[in-house]
Amino acid sequence: MFADDEDELLFADDDEIENENSENTKEIKTWKVMIADDEEEIHTVTKFALSDYQYKGNKIQFINAFTGRQAVDLLIENPDTALILLDVVMESNEAGLQAIDKIRNELNNQFVRIVLRTGQPGQAPEEEIILKYDINDYKNKTELTDKKLFTAITTGLRSYSDIIEVENFRQNLEQLVQDRTAELNEQKLILERRNNDIMSSINYAFRIQDAMLSDFDKIEEHLPEFFIFFQPKDIVSGDFYWFGQQDNKIIISAIDCTGHGVPGAFMSMVGDAHLNQIILIDEVYSTNIIAQKLHQKVRQSLKQSESQNRDGMELGICVIDNERKGVEFTGAGRPLLYAQNGELFEIKGDRQSIGGRQEETDRIFTKHFIPVNDIPTTFYMFSDGLPDQFGGEHARKMMIKHVREIILSICDKPLEEQGKIINQIFNEWKGDLKQTDDVLVIGFKICF
Repeated sequence: MFADDEDELLFADDDEIENENSENTKEIKTWKVMIADDEEEIHTVTKFALSDYQYKGNKIQFINAFTGRQAVDLLIENPDTALILLDVVMESNEAGLQAIDKIRNELNNQFVRIVLRTGQPGQAPEEEIILKYDINDYKNKTELTDKKLFTAITTGLRSYSDIIEVENFRQNLEQLVQDRTAELNEQKLILERRNNDIMSSINYAFRIQDAMLSDFDKIEEHLPEFFIFFQPKDIVSGDFYWFGQQDNKIIISAIDCTGHGVPGAFMSMVGDAHLNQIILIDEVYSTNIIAQKLHQKVRQSLKQSESQNRDGMELGICVIDNERKGVEFTGAGRPLLYAQNGELFEIKGDRQSIGGRQEETDRIFTKHFIPVNDIPTTFYMFSDGLPDQFGGEHARKMMIKHVREIILSICDKPLEEQGKIINQIFNEWKGDLKQTDDVLVIGFKICF
């Protein structure tokens, strides 16, 4: 069966095979090669021809099967079989073909390499078999000379080795992905716990800040016609409003602290505490003096004369004076708008803030007085969140000019309705864009 002719190797030359055979591994293993043939002689001759064979330093361990069914059973027991030399005709004319079908489709073993052999070439046409079945080669038994058998074994083992290397890489990569996924899931859980803790703290801060702000019912007792549109960018806000009533005077203020969110909320607590001290305890009612003292206390609280801290706040504050029948106003970086007889007027605030950098010896603020008497007058104070909001058709800032136009168009409407309109206009203007900053707008109407 195995002639001594000088057939050339199909896929490798002698030098390449010799080099591959010379490679050694630290731990010697064997390549499992199954001979599936119903002729005992084929087993004996094949083993003899390959008795000294090595590939990559490893010898062959032969597995003997004499039927197609036995070949499948032995492959189940030896799933790491690298190569099967499989006869077509054994217990039936198509036993080998049926074995291939079970190996590939039922066992789902796509790794083992299969060289199909036949002693009856006409029984299974080569072109049809190659196209239909997942095999490496199809040989007539009489073709398998020593060298061609050597070539078939080497190419089969080489192919199996490459496939296993790729499969090991895939499994390692899969394991790395699983490990990394587990690590990311663990980090996700940690972040979720931390986020929950942070959110709990922020929500608690919100409850404190909400308690700090005056109840609308209290404001309505003294200002029956008013609205406050208050929309923080985050849960807590750097904008806040302050309201108090003392000695026949009503004090209301809109304050915009540096930043928003938690940092802004801390500043709002500082501002609220100092306003309580200045107005309710120290009984200071002049708007310019209130602003001046608030400025001094903020700088002292934040140690700004000896540190690089530049945080502060902008403020608009009104004192409604029932005896003088008018309104005092001081603005630290914020204006006051008021409407009388269908006209809109503006008082610009001083161009300096509460707290922050101070180069002058004393910071002096301006006090304005607006007489009201028996003329119904509506006053508006607001933070920069409304004019600075991006939106509209061209995604631009609303700007103070547009704010004036809005207020002029609604100033004759009931105050509660005005607040709802401003809310609606703001959200329509913003659209799908992110809110830029905290928003605070205060409106109130008086007539003596």
